[in-house]
Amino acid sequence: MLLQAFAKINLDLKILGRRTDGYHEVRTVLQTIDWFDEIRIDPADRFEFVCRGMPLEGAEGNSNLVVRAVREYERAAGRPVRARIELVKNIPAGSGLGGGSADAAVTMLGLQKFHDRELAPSELLLCLRRLGSDVPFFAIGGRAMGIGRGDEVIPEPDGEEKVGYWLVIVDSGVRISTAEAYSWLTVSDESNTIKGFYAQVDSGREAGLPCNDFESAVFEHHPLLREIKSELLRLGARYSALSGSGSAIFGQFELNEDAVKAASELVRFGTARVTRPLSRFEYLQRVFVGKA
Repeated sequence: MLLQAFAKINLDLKILGRRTDGYHEVRTVLQTIDWFDEIRIDPADRFEFVCRGMPLEGAEGNSNLVVRAVREYERAAGRPVRARIELVKNIPAGSGLGGGSADAAVTMLGLQKFHDRELAPSELLLCLRRLGSDVPFFAIGGRAMGIGRGDEVIPEPDGEEKVGYWLVIVDSGVRISTAEAYSWLTVSDESNTIKGFYAQVDSGREAGLPCNDFESAVFEHHPLLREIKSELLRLGARYSALSGSGSAIFGQFELNEDAVKAASELVRFGTARVTRPLSRFEYLQRVFVGKA
């Protein structure tokens, strides 16, 4: 079985303060994009896992999200996984593009088909939430609102087949852990409360003023990322932002040729990739490639 685990960007991300369970309350708009890791599942006498492609710390250990997804499926399905799973990493880790979460979610979806043992929807959702806050999103893809810890996903209309803009994603090689980014935040001001969030919605934030609350703290620690955002806007991006807690910066462009031109100038900062959003329809069509 061949699968594709697509990356995401955060079109909007608001941190609303700390919850009683220790996590932060968030409101975010997630969008899948055409950049993917590859997963191959083959029959085997026992579970084997191989990771190749981009370097990944602890790639083949028990902390890898694919391995954790396998163990979660075994627990929920009540049967051992007898398969060789090979992960080819194309999405950079620590970039805010959700590659590890996508790998985990797609592995869970693939194992259900591979073993012909579907989990009940409520059980599957529980498994995905146990694997990470944004993992449930990758069970549906497209464009969606993430609330709570980000693990409560509400699909949004995103076009039936294709979404009409282009993206330039710049990966400078800076690596930021989510825990590190949260440690840099200050959430005492009014804008970082539920009340403050809805006040901004009323004043037009949703109507065209998206933002990422991680930016001020992350840019203070990594000024290069602020420079990349400024360059994307200078080169014609209609909107640019940090994705997740970083470090990838994306810019939206109306035309493919404008995106290509911008990317050619931004390679001095690292990898500059031209891609596009994936609607939910296209995402679900492309996750399952077919048989190996």
